[in-house]
Amino acid sequence: MKFFYPILLLFSISFFGQEKLELSKQAEVSILTCAPGHNELYSSFGHSAIRVKDVINNIDRVYNYGTFDFNKPNFYLNFCRGLLLYQVSSYDFKYFPYEYYQENRWIKAQTLNFTQKENQRIFDYLEWNVLPENKDYQYDFFYDNCATKMHEVIEKSVGKIDFDYNEFPKDLTHRNLIHQYLAKNSWSKFGIDLALGAVIDKKATLKQYMFLPDYIHLGLANSSIHGKKIVAKENYILPDYALIMSKTNFLLSPLFLSLILISITYYLRLSNKNTRVWFSTIAITYGILGIVIFSLWFLTAHSTTKMNMNILWANPILLAYPFVKEPLRKIICYIGLLVLGIFLFVAITGFQQFDFSFYILASCLIPLYLKPLLTFKV
Repeated sequence: MKFFYPILLLFSISFFGQEKLELSKQAEVSILTCAPGHNELYSSFGHSAIRVKDVINNIDRVYNYGTFDFNKPNFYLNFCRGLLLYQVSSYDFKYFPYEYYQENRWIKAQTLNFTQKENQRIFDYLEWNVLPENKDYQYDFFYDNCATKMHEVIEKSVGKIDFDYNEFPKDLTHRNLIHQYLAKNSWSKFGIDLALGAVIDKKATLKQYMFLPDYIHLGLANSSIHGKKIVAKENYILPDYALIMSKTNFLLSPLFLSLILISITYYLRLSNKNTRVWFSTIAITYGILGIVIFSLWFLTAHSTTKMNMNILWANPILLAYPFVKEPLRKIICYIGLLVLGIFLFVAITGFQQFDFSFYILASCLIPLYLKPLLTFKV
């Protein structure tokens, strides 16, 4: 599953003007699950696609729900606002494995246990779906992506799946689920935890786990439809390489940087050094972060950035701190201490889960807020 899956429309094959193709009895429909990658954030969660193969009719196509068109108007603006339309594209299977081969990432295929008629229904649905008027959809990382489309296609064309969740871990939130794919104390985890709000800290239903390709693979493995097992066989298209989670250099990590910041902050404060420039820099930096969080929350359509309690420490009003006089600065400090208390309450109640570095960064604000209130000059 990818945030920025390379567009493969150059390889797309158009069949729109041809007569309806009838699959043979040898036709197979497979769900493809691709291993997570560790080179780019967008590849960290893996990918899913559908393959239709029919040697009699010389058909071997992939239907990929992880593509989008860079040439659409206002592409970058729509991406930032959460309004980017993804699309399903169809192209020859031979183009699909190349990227995964280059990155030593396995591809698993689950051949579905369907009759010729059921395979035909899926094929017809996919061919309808790739028509220009039908191919776009409103992407949502947790609820409508390349992985969720796998069971959606099956259920819309063949029937309701009776999922077997026995092998799923229980009581996980969406944040817990994505943390499984992110290195601890990494900048990718730090950034995701900073940008995504409390809405992803509710317990996910077991079916909602399947926004991740690994879980759609696991979910289909032992499930059934119309009283029969849905998966006929599994095999590797690319080998099962040993995937190792990339390690983080502690000296370049968010935690180390946070420890450096808090050490400098408390050293300057306790040694009665001139903290004007330092505190002003912290205030402006945190204020800018707060503006970003506010914008993601209120000015975009991203469902996952709502209710982000990081705004309690990365407070937008801090942007004004260096530029206002003493009376207004004290008001900012009173408000700041109050919201830091709320931040602590939110953390204790578990309403939102925070990266450990955030507690350290929030603690840097305590001497900043207290100094004007203790009548020292800044």
